[in-house]
Amino acid sequence: MNRLPSLLSTVVCLSIPASRSEAQLPPELVSVSQSASQVRPEGSALFGAVASDPQGSPLTFTWSASAGWLGTPTQGADTSEVSWSPPLCLASGSAPVSVTATNALGLSATASFAIDVQRDLGEDRQRDFHPMELSLDDNVMLTADSPPKLRLNHNLTPLSMERIMFPTARQLSVSFVSEQSEASHSLGWLYYDDLVSLGYIDTRYTPWDSSDDVLRDANANGIADLHEDLYNLAPPSGPQARPYIGNARRCSQRTFVSGGFQYSQPELALNSICNNAFAPAQSLADARPGRSHLFHTVDVVGAFSTTTPGTGFSDGGLYPRIPNLLEPAAAANGFKGVGRLSFLLADDDDDMTVFNRLAPVTDASYLWDGIPDYDVSAYDGTGLLRATNPDPGISDLDRTVDLGWVEAYREIVFFLVVQNSIPHDPEYGEVYPCLRKAADGRCTLHLKTSTSVFFSKSRWNLDPDVIGTQVPQRNMGCGFNPGCNPAAPGAYSCTLNGSTQRRCGWLEPMTLGQLGSPDHGQLVLPKEATAAPVPVSGGTPHLMLGAPSTAHGQWILGFEDVSGGGDRDFNDVVFRLQATASGGTVRSSSLNAESPYVADLCHVSRVRFRALDFAMEYVPSACGTPASPLITYFVASDCRVCLQDVCTVNPTPTWVQVPLTAGQNEAVVDLTSHQGSQLCWRADLRSPSEFCAPTILDVDIGYALTPAP
Repeated sequence: MNRLPSLLSTVVCLSIPASRSEAQLPPELVSVSQSASQVRPEGSALFGAVASDPQGSPLTFTWSASAGWLGTPTQGADTSEVSWSPPLCLASGSAPVSVTATNALGLSATASFAIDVQRDLGEDRQRDFHPMELSLDDNVMLTADSPPKLRLNHNLTPLSMERIMFPTARQLSVSFVSEQSEASHSLGWLYYDDLVSLGYIDTRYTPWDSSDDVLRDANANGIADLHEDLYNLAPPSGPQARPYIGNARRCSQRTFVSGGFQYSQPELALNSICNNAFAPAQSLADARPGRSHLFHTVDVVGAFSTTTPGTGFSDGGLYPRIPNLLEPAAAANGFKGVGRLSFLLADDDDDMTVFNRLAPVTDASYLWDGIPDYDVSAYDGTGLLRATNPDPGISDLDRTVDLGWVEAYREIVFFLVVQNSIPHDPEYGEVYPCLRKAADGRCTLHLKTSTSVFFSKSRWNLDPDVIGTQVPQRNMGCGFNPGCNPAAPGAYSCTLNGSTQRRCGWLEPMTLGQLGSPDHGQLVLPKEATAAPVPVSGGTPHLMLGAPSTAHGQWILGFEDVSGGGDRDFNDVVFRLQATASGGTVRSSSLNAESPYVADLCHVSRVRFRALDFAMEYVPSACGTPASPLITYFVASDCRVCLQDVCTVNPTPTWVQVPLTAGQNEAVVDLTSHQGSQLCWRADLRSPSEFCAPTILDVDIGYALTPAP
């Protein structure tokens, strides 16, 4: 609408027979009238006045409005009427319209009209759901019903080991199941796009896409920047220098030259006095597939740790033997960590030792009970020490760690940090990690270290795959037996469900027993096939992921912890990943977008919010009885930012939760103090199961405006 002046005056002259009054008295307003005491912004009101003059002189009526707009007055001998259109908002108790009757002597009488301008809170300002008026994330779908509904869309798609992402936002937790190894392990994860932001991923061809996962080598020295920064291998100066990941180098003077490039020796593989650990021109077995019987000359850097490492074999940081880059950001690593550490020690045995004293925390239990041997709850879900431990001591609660909400289509990568000293013997699937390769795939620089990192993406793993073929399938529900030949399953194998095919078992019988216990929801794995991914770019796969069809929203993570793949049984340390909830968000467009000028004139004062929703269950009781609502609603009055004639969407409005309680679907929210003029609403849909689909049938919103201060 066009903005009109807020004050309009109209003068009406009436002819009245002349008479004189020697007293010269002013006119008298005999009566005034108005058609309503309250009017809506889209309505109108009719005001009238009847006057007389003691002298009998002609009267002039003047109408004025301090707000709103006057129509053309009508006139009579001693009467006048005028229609009035209200503004969008008006302060309570205002008297915006007045009339003045003036006689021929210039004497006058004035009356004012009080009226409220109120939008009806009961009026529904939200139309049927329409895609042009809603902002839906990929987790929420607009149904084809008439009228359409809003429903959480789980998008039940298989989880890929090489690309772990979810089509809907998920609240994840990870539980320790078992450990069958002499090594020490730490489990963590990171967001793929964090590595993209830091420049570790080559996005020239597939920006922000992990379809190729190619690691960059920005300083062109033959080692991928990610691997270089894991072990801080870049030289401290020169054209190949890179910023140190951490606060300060422990062995600042220890460098070496290999293949014509200068590097720093890896502090994670140097002792406490930084003894030289570079050995050029060593004769080692070729780690390429089918060549383990051949030897070639290769450089080797690093050393295995000892049983008394002291301050050695450390890059400082939050945890001395976990690469700083994989720690959570903290002052101890110069806030350069991008990882989240779920379990600092995945160890469960009948002793209180860790491999060569390299683990981040102390083994504090000799109980073999399916619980990690340290107080997990003393640390938050990222691996930072809590100010207050909610569950002191080792208990059943230390079995599971909440990972928090993982956004839809935001890829995550798991990693296992392993402390172990694996010799170089490709014939038995044991190799030193390879830092640099020649064009033909031959390793030209090996890393000798007791701290290895294995990613869920096989391409990123430093240890060469000495087999070069896909790992044979395993039977999830069949117990592992070392006498079974995966390439030709016969004895000790099990038949797959619905098939005559046989596969060797995957998990140790004790591990299957742990999963079947009440601690893991009595999860009985079906006899279904699973396998590790095909090796990519010569990297060894270290994760086998099982997705049992009988337990949607749960996945088994089985790791192989030997550099080079070892026996490739993928059951050295096992975890259970579960989606404890999934969710999505929908946001409306601005409901009161009458004009950009509203921002200057009126603010939203009160909002009446009513919602009709329910939870659709695909299987009985899938929605359970959650402690909190499956759908939470919010309103905000700063949903757009208006400057002059242009309004743009505010991506971060000030949301206020609608206080709906159990059994109640309507509430009024006071937004007066927020002083915003652009109203919208948001709904967060959450589900405890992939078979429970919270659905919004209708949203009914009314609101009132008050003048801007």
